[in-house]
Amino acid sequence: MDSPQMMSLGGDLKFRAYAALAAVGVVAVLAVCFWRLYRLTVSARPQDMLPSVVSVAGSSSPAAGKGEAALRRWDISALPVFVHVVGGEAAVECAVCLAEVRDGERGRLLPRCGHRFHVECIDRWFRANSTCPLCRVAAVGDPAAEEARKGDAVVVGVPALVGQG
Repeated sequence: MDSPQMMSLGGDLKFRAYAALAAVGVVAVLAVCFWRLYRLTVSARPQDMLPSVVSVAGSSSPAAGKGEAALRRWDISALPVFVHVVGGEAAVECAVCLAEVRDGERGRLLPRCGHRFHVECIDRWFRANSTCPLCRVAAVGDPAAEEARKGDAVVVGVPALVGQG
């Protein structure tokens, strides 16, 4: 028949099998958690977080109500492009992706404010916005008309209250 030593060996084997199975399960759960955390933080680049919706003239987008509708393709292509060359000037940092513009990379210069960005980054930004990401100056348009609009003052008359007291 079965000896007590054989029963003990079978029980020990079962315990080790369950312990190994539980360890594999814990490792699998931890791997899934770390993978999700990685996808949310490390791999998420700022340019991937920008909305990729392009508003068309006449459409009702949330940005259009704020005066920040997307630029049209020909407006974006009209902005000057430069090739960065390492020289005596300070390093250029793209405010959209937060990376430095390296030697030989193409950048786009916004003529109204002078800020510079990677071509790919700022083009994607302009698919959802029409202003500079740093200073919020309109990227295209007539600067004289904008200054005239800022200079308009509205005078509001307030009637004097008589007989209080």
